[in-house]
Amino acid sequence: MTSHAVSTAVIGAGDWGKNHVRKFHELGSLKAIAETNPETIRKMKDEFGVETRPYEEIISDPAIDAIVLATPAITHKDLALKAIAEGKHLFIEKPIALTHKEALEITNAANQKGVILMVGHLLQYHPSFMMMKQLVQNGDLGKIRHIHSRRFNIGKFRQEENVLWDLGPHDASMVLSLVNADPISISTTASNYLLPTISDFATIQLQFPDNINAEISLSWLTPQKEHRLIVVGEKAMAVFDDTLEWADKLRVHHHKTAMEYGKPPVLERDMEGKAIDVPYKEPLLNECATFLSSIENNQQPPSNGEEACRVVKLLEQADPATKVESAISAAS
Repeated sequence: MTSHAVSTAVIGAGDWGKNHVRKFHELGSLKAIAETNPETIRKMKDEFGVETRPYEEIISDPAIDAIVLATPAITHKDLALKAIAEGKHLFIEKPIALTHKEALEITNAANQKGVILMVGHLLQYHPSFMMMKQLVQNGDLGKIRHIHSRRFNIGKFRQEENVLWDLGPHDASMVLSLVNADPISISTTASNYLLPTISDFATIQLQFPDNINAEISLSWLTPQKEHRLIVVGEKAMAVFDDTLEWADKLRVHHHKTAMEYGKPPVLERDMEGKAIDVPYKEPLLNECATFLSSIENNQQPPSNGEEACRVVKLLEQADPATKVESAISAAS
């Protein structure tokens, strides 16, 4: 593995941040960690031999080039703006922020300062999704008609953000990337079972220009894990199922409509489909390496600030809680 010259610090080494610690260490870039949990600090020091320092000290250190922010979403804006003000390149775990206004503020600050901003929409760096996107762009599926994304699992349940904001950024990012347009219509159904103000089920219906529609289904309360993205085109359908073994993650099913006078049309399709050969590359390692190479080459990554703002705007418009808050504000 190539050792990168960019020196990186990870802020927050909890459930997901510890994975960033591991990968940036593997890439030869990790120089420091900011963490408050004593047990986590001990484990990080024992495993990676890296120092743990206060966040304020890290961002003011000229020897640190880049910050990876893996803290709760509600903290992102303040921590991000401080890092950007110090001229640090910035990787923020999804979502970039919990409002479109805050996302724009972070993105504009990064653009003005001339630093690289990347957001952790991990599936943009999954080779199977990258291949699916290439199939769409090459026209191998024909004109896109419908996209259906399903992300189901049991917990982890959150109190500071609902299922749309926890799981939805991945799916919204993929759908927007495939369609390459913003929705013209958004509607959502959501249910709250565990907590009265936190949605744990949600389905987002999206309509796009050129008669393309999409559906994003999300749940914390489903006993079986399901991470599946289906793209239906005029000529073929592609299925990216991230719960399957690598060789079976991406399949293409060809179809055609058979017409016979006086009878209903029949959709002839390849039920089994064809597995697409996708060279293996670990998605998280690919994502982290892309961040470092974007800094080294001064190039915008796929999940940059502008892309993240589009994702947050979609989720904000889709979130029933946002609509309730807006209605209350308008009435007061």
